Amino acid sequence: MRIHKFGGPEQLLEEEVSMPLPKPGEILVRVHAAGVNPVDFKLRNGSLKLFAGKKFPRTLGFDIAGVVEKTDRSSPFKPGDRVFAMLPFKGGGYAEFVCVKCEFLCPIPGDMGMIEAAATPLAALTALQAFRKKEYLHEGHKVLINGASGGVGSFAVQIAKALGAHVTAVASSKNLDFLKELGADEVIDYTTEDFTKQSQRYHKVFDAVAKSSFKQCKRILRKGGNYVTTVPDGNLFCSMMCNFLRKKKATYIMVKPSGEDLHVIADMIATGQVKPQIETTFPLKEGQKAHQLLETERTRGKVVLTME
Repeated sequence: MRIHKFGGPEQLLEEEVSMPLPKPGEILVRVHAAGVNPVDFKLRNGSLKLFAGKKFPRTLGFDIAGVVEKTDRSSPFKPGDRVFAMLPFKGGGYAEFVCVKCEFLCPIPGDMGMIEAAATPLAALTALQAFRKKEYLHEGHKVLINGASGGVGSFAVQIAKALGAHVTAVASSKNLDFLKELGADEVIDYTTEDFTKQSQRYHKVFDAVAKSSFKQCKRILRKGGNYVTTVPDGNLFCSMMCNFLRKKKATYIMVKPSGEDLHVIADMIATGQVKPQIETTFPLKEGQKAHQLLETERTRGKVVLTME
């Protein structure tokens, strides 16, 4: 599924292209499923063109799960191995085959299915790496997660609990029971309560949907606490410039592919501490429908494309 210009979901077109050829240090993977993330439709509609450029055609997709098709002798993987990975910013996951650097790959744990594996990398890595920004999240820390029912947020709740934190999850009323099932210690309905005006204080506030700001959230941070968002803006950068002057810090997470970090997440999945939450799946040829759904910003968990 490729785009040839910026625009709506109709710009996603299914096309036949040449088989990719792995370079030294890369592995050819036959993709079984590909995760769909908000960054995908932001790349498609041009919202991120200042970062991504205007080079077309472009194959979208950062999350893949599949089977090793071809590798070299120096690789720790062999043909037939089940693997998953987050791809770098050039993407390419909405395809039947993709070449992946060895250090980005991780074995799929246990009997985990391809759909669940494809739903995991970008969102789970975002959460894990966010909890390592500034002060690491440790056992006994209190964390608030805004947008906790979405793709990143649902992983963030589970990963924070696996790290031993006390978790407060913010979402709409229809998702509060869902978040309790994921392990949230406390839940807040943002439609009836402003979480930035409560009396509770947190070691970390993670805004998984970038709907708040450091200015709004700093009052609920403890001294030494930090606010992390997924989408920085001018106000955040201004706040970051003043971090050295205050004990409460502002920052953002720019997720990076990492097979090493995926191994940490895979261990959490294998031990039952983390479970991917799936909203629905679409075949690859219905990528347009997948984007239409994700753009509603009302999904619970992840949307995944499957290869026929």
